[in-house]
Amino acid sequence: MRRASVGFSLAELIVTVALLGIIASLVVPDAASDRDRLQLDAAARRLQLGLERARLAARRAQQACGISLARDAWEQPEQQQLPAVLAPCSGVGLALQEAFEQGPIQLHTNLPELIRVSANGLLLDGGTTVLSHERLDQHRCLVVSLPLGVSRVGTYQGDLPALGEAPRSALCQPRVQEG
Repeated sequence: MRRASVGFSLAELIVTVALLGIIASLVVPDAASDRDRLQLDAAARRLQLGLERARLAARRAQQACGISLARDAWEQPEQQQLPAVLAPCSGVGLALQEAFEQGPIQLHTNLPELIRVSANGLLLDGGTTVLSHERLDQHRCLVVSLPLGVSRVGTYQGDLPALGEAPRSALCQPRVQEG
């Protein structure tokens, strides 16, 4: 009388592992794309958050202040950039992406070097900023319009601006939530 086998054969294990590997490889590109898209969205939120921090700092101190957008972060402007009556906005340093993120975010903007905020928190300078990621076709954007300094975050509907060309606010459309 022959006993029934209680385990799996080597051939069955190899086939199972191979099938799991194939399935896992199909999921990985989507995960990388999702991570890149989340990174781009986070950079757009941080861009808007930097402006809100500057507005809050000016209202809290009841004093006009200035903020600068560098290539990869909001920061206090250099003292020589500031007019005598304008202080740097305090506590506004904010990187647009975490240091451990995978792909670089590129910034295309026509915001001035110094963005002024009034003592009551109104933004006195405006412009459009487009954020792009090297592995994504979609671009995020932020528009700061005057006179109230209202900003909106959206999806940039055109090609990236060429070197020296300003992004157009009309191409920054509000983002429609998918669901």
